[in-house]
Amino acid sequence: MTGSFGVPLAAGLVSSLLFLSLAKGFAAGMLLSYLAPLPLMMVGLFLGNRAALVAGLAAMAAVALTAGGFAPLPFAVVVLLPSLVVVHRALLWRSNADNSVEWYPPGLVLGWLTGIGLALIVIGAFLVPDRPDGVESGGLQFWVTDTIGRTLEMVAPNLTSEQRKAVADWWVPFFPAMVASSWLVMAVVNAVAAQGFLVRLGRNRRPTPSYRELELPTWLGVVLATAAATGGLAEGDLGYVARSAVVVTLIPFALLGLATVHGWAAGRPNARMYLAAMYGGLFLASAWAFIPVAGLGLVRFMTRFRRAESSGGGKEE
Repeated sequence: MTGSFGVPLAAGLVSSLLFLSLAKGFAAGMLLSYLAPLPLMMVGLFLGNRAALVAGLAAMAAVALTAGGFAPLPFAVVVLLPSLVVVHRALLWRSNADNSVEWYPPGLVLGWLTGIGLALIVIGAFLVPDRPDGVESGGLQFWVTDTIGRTLEMVAPNLTSEQRKAVADWWVPFFPAMVASSWLVMAVVNAVAAQGFLVRLGRNRRPTPSYRELELPTWLGVVLATAAATGGLAEGDLGYVARSAVVVTLIPFALLGLATVHGWAAGRPNARMYLAAMYGGLFLASAWAFIPVAGLGLVRFMTRFRRAESSGGGKEE
């Protein structure tokens, strides 16, 4: 019994320590807390769904004992939820007619994570307390503006009112998208890292998928088009949430764009130099690089349907 639960319990303890490093004020707390899902995903992709659940519950218990209050709730949403989704979906497989094994595609795992991120935005919008009477359309955005303003007053009291306004003007328009996007990117980075570490250790259950051949589910394109149309036409809370949904839904297409570049570079002379130059440019361009990369992913996504039509049919998703 001890042997079967020892590794999951240890993984849960490490995950809780990483999660609490930010709250405890460690210098590298932000980076360490970002890696909190990694132990849960590694133990799950190695030992299975039950081990991931045991590790997650152990981590929640450790967080509750250390931080108390409602601390286990954000841990469950930020760390445990994406870990369980990644492990459960990634370990699905089926046997084909030729007895070969087909593993659950990474694009569908990404679709699940994106859908949950969108759902978290909607749930968060409904959980926002009632806005003050007399607030016109855009009440949710008013609440976000007020919350960010009060937070800046507490954490950065030396800022002038003009400086606080400038920060708020940058954060407010897409604040729900920034939170959900950070959650989504964190899940993706830790999932890829967990699989990579397990392969190096020789403990992986499934082979590492070819990320260059990433394919996204069709419904992501439908959601993106719907959210873009709604965000452009609707006002108030609906338009505010829809515009945030556009940003979150574009992340899978940005990853598809990166996969396209990797596919183009594969096998070419100086491929590493090309990729290093690309990522260096993306780092220097910061958030603005997100737009053309996602655009490249959209082009690849759309050309898939053209190829399917030209061949007389396509794969159902």
